[in-house]
Amino acid sequence: MMKRTVLSLVSASLLFGAVAAHANTPAYVDSKEYKVLLDASRFATNPSTAAAQLLKDLSTRLAALKFDKMVTGSFSAGDRDTLAYYDTAHSCSLYGRGYTVRTRAGDHSDIQFKFRHPDEELSYWTDVSGAGKNKDTKFETDVTPGNLVLAHSTKQNFTTTPATVSALISQFPGASALSDISSASLSAVGGVTVTQQEYGGPVSDIGQSVAEFTLTLWYVNNAATPSLAELSFRVEADEDSYFTTPVLTRSQTLNKAIGSIGNNWNIANDGGKTSWLYAYRSAAYPNGFCN
Repeated sequence: MMKRTVLSLVSASLLFGAVAAHANTPAYVDSKEYKVLLDASRFATNPSTAAAQLLKDLSTRLAALKFDKMVTGSFSAGDRDTLAYYDTAHSCSLYGRGYTVRTRAGDHSDIQFKFRHPDEELSYWTDVSGAGKNKDTKFETDVTPGNLVLAHSTKQNFTTTPATVSALISQFPGASALSDISSASLSAVGGVTVTQQEYGGPVSDIGQSVAEFTLTLWYVNNAATPSLAELSFRVEADEDSYFTTPVLTRSQTLNKAIGSIGNNWNIANDGGKTSWLYAYRSAAYPNGFCN
């Protein structure tokens, strides 16, 4: 559930109407996710061994930053899914407007419609509503070492892959903002699918919240070795105190640490997984999906 008061929403709607309420009601995120891309070649031979070394080097970096907590636990293999993202080939009309569409099958089965933007209120008030079963809407902060955006998304049961923007609008009424390109065809970004293997386990008690770490590896078109590796940690908002100053301060220390782990883990790429895929050059799109 969104971390906001029902009373403030109702009062604002009664006094000022829907438009004014949208302009004046603060938007509170459900969670913050901090992430960084790593050198994927480090996980080519033995991902579990590499993951253990990654945690060791991260702990060394945190000690150098005088982090007053610890990261405990170890990585173990978790969810494994096949992902595909969809957009208009050669123009990337959805991505250009801040939207992404992703399907997932395997340990999960869902389709997600997401809007991302640096402006908090714009992202929160942009409609991402779905019409499917088991809908789950989230509002999160996505943080990389040098960038921050707000992500508003809905995921629901995956039934069919939308072949056109019109079909997408049928599944997600919130996509009606794209009605002007409703006849446009949707294709798999890069012409590829991605096998996503997640590793979870490590956590850090940072006060009124817990930082939960995930290592994510992406294998393009069932390749034997990963092409992308991401280290991230998620901090959930507390129902009562939201994000306290100690939680935010420690989160920033963790963020600094994953952005400069040392031992050649980090790569010169401040984008996330999605931007990496959009820039990916495949046999089907040798100049990139958007070109």
